[in-house]
Amino acid sequence: MCARVRKYGILFAALLIAVSCTDEDAVGVEPGTSAPSGVPITFRCAADEAETRAVNGYTGNLTTTNHQLRYAGFGVFMAHTTGTIPDLMYNQQVEYTFFGDGSGDGYWTYSPVKYWPAQPEGVCFYAYAPYVEVPAADFADDPDNTGIVGVSANNMASPYILYARAKHPEHHVDLLWKYLRVTAAMLTDGRPKMSEAVTLEMHHALSRVKVSLGITNGASLAVGSKLLIKRVTFTGSVARTARLDLSSDKNGSDQYIPTWTNHDLQATTIFVDGDPETNTDSYGIIAEGIRYIAGLPAAWQPTGLPHVNYDAENDATKTNLLCMGDAPTYLYLIPQAELALTCVLDYCIIASDGTKTDYSKTINNPPGHTFSIAPLNGNTTYDVTLKITI
Repeated sequence: MCARVRKYGILFAALLIAVSCTDEDAVGVEPGTSAPSGVPITFRCAADEAETRAVNGYTGNLTTTNHQLRYAGFGVFMAHTTGTIPDLMYNQQVEYTFFGDGSGDGYWTYSPVKYWPAQPEGVCFYAYAPYVEVPAADFADDPDNTGIVGVSANNMASPYILYARAKHPEHHVDLLWKYLRVTAAMLTDGRPKMSEAVTLEMHHALSRVKVSLGITNGASLAVGSKLLIKRVTFTGSVARTARLDLSSDKNGSDQYIPTWTNHDLQATTIFVDGDPETNTDSYGIIAEGIRYIAGLPAAWQPTGLPHVNYDAENDATKTNLLCMGDAPTYLYLIPQAELALTCVLDYCIIASDGTKTDYSKTINNPPGHTFSIAPLNGNTTYDVTLKITI
């Protein structure tokens, strides 16, 4: 999971250790307190392989495998202990320096170099990716700004990131986070291990919802007919912005669940359209195999949904709704206490003779015409199937 450290990286770390520690180097050390140890702080960084979406100059997902995290870089806050302001590092940019040999390998670096305090136990690291400079104070107020739109002030003891949801999947920023507190087990004789870097294995902070479609009473579809989707409309209360707390890690289990607060919940309509060029508000596009294409002759339309009854245990009875380009995609959302969406499905059935009949139905699944997820956690994928009753 972690970036490989070659002999060059070890030599680089050794050179850093050899740097003299002057008073100017003693960042975060107050007069009268212990001086730094003389051991520079170095980093390794990796990401788990769950997928959310990354843009703002970075294509694909921020994972260790595809190396996008190396291009995005990450930011770090560092404090002497939990509950104190980040006096050792504040939104420190950490970049990946490539060796230049075409291997894609290298090492993480930042400037100016910081050193371990004399008493490293209890030191806290709060990290996130991709790195951004601290936005202007009014940046978050513009509804057109999305992704990381705010960073906590340097006098706040609990660092956080303010995040704004995007209206299209290709505009979502793949937000990662990590909290690490140095314990006695990480030290040797109370000192940091000089040959080891601080390892930050980051996790994905957003929720993603996979939406599939299936037919009930599929046997009633005549042979040679096609059921094609024109639009799906979701409505409900959805967070436009919220704060990601960087001082939390696990939620009491083995799963890494981020803590989000200060939600700005708004009445929201999310369209998934078969013609996003006409409907520019469309979130992604309906998957090619089930999408009705306006103006296309009936014989050339896609095959549509399978003529079989939906079975929760059989993936062949359901079809993924969303795509982006040729790749399946998801609803990417800020985690919140509960997500309850009403779903209206516009579709058509084209008979074997080319006759088209249009339908618009509120999906009654479950009763109440909504699907509900409570809580909607980050770093989690949810699989929802909408059932069309013929």
